[in-house]
Amino acid sequence: MADQRTEGLRERKKRRTRQSIIDAAHELFHLKGYEAATVEEIADQAEVSVRTVFRYFTSKEAIALAPLDEMGDLTVAALRRRPADEPPLTALRNAAFDAWTLMSPDGDSLRHYADHLLLLDGSSPLAGAVLSRLVAIGDRLAVELAEETEPSPAEHAIAEHAIAEGTTPEGTTAGNSPPDPGLGAQLTAVTFLGAIQVATRAWCSSGSTDLGDLLMTVDLCLGRLGVQPPTG
Repeated sequence: MADQRTEGLRERKKRRTRQSIIDAAHELFHLKGYEAATVEEIADQAEVSVRTVFRYFTSKEAIALAPLDEMGDLTVAALRRRPADEPPLTALRNAAFDAWTLMSPDGDSLRHYADHLLLLDGSSPLAGAVLSRLVAIGDRLAVELAEETEPSPAEHAIAEHAIAEGTTPEGTTAGNSPPDPGLGAQLTAVTFLGAIQVATRAWCSSGSTDLGDLLMTVDLCLGRLGVQPPTG
């Protein structure tokens, strides 16, 4: 029992140290800009050594992208817990909100994350890395959705049209090329992530640091896609 308690304390200390590095880095990115902030300054702000910083992160870029990585991990995990009969976009919405709750960022912290990961003018030196991360997160979400869903009528129609036009993939013959069950899941995941980005950019543009405003804007964007927020 004592060993388990010690291990639990050790893990909590590690999480706190990791989070302090992330928070210190994004505060410096906010004050000085991503490129101007150094790892040495991040370590000093977090009150740890540079060696400790590199024990948790491989680079400054990895620190900057950490909130996005965590959001992706938590959303994937939350999506696995959603009811199997929940509509895909609704399941993604609810999973993302669950992930936000687990992350528990305050409004200022989330604004600092968003200001450097989703710059409105797209000129961030992190833009390419952010896009790569979003693609990877979308692929992971699509895998989870594809395991729960069948090909949609639209996917069947596409496949039937391809067969009729003789444009089935090389090596297949008409009648033996079923629709890709992952196509709809990929489109759903990309659509969802696009709505999240639009909502976050709008929230940043408004100057708000109120998380309630952000969640309301997300629901507004998803509502345009036919997703209704839960009642009660």
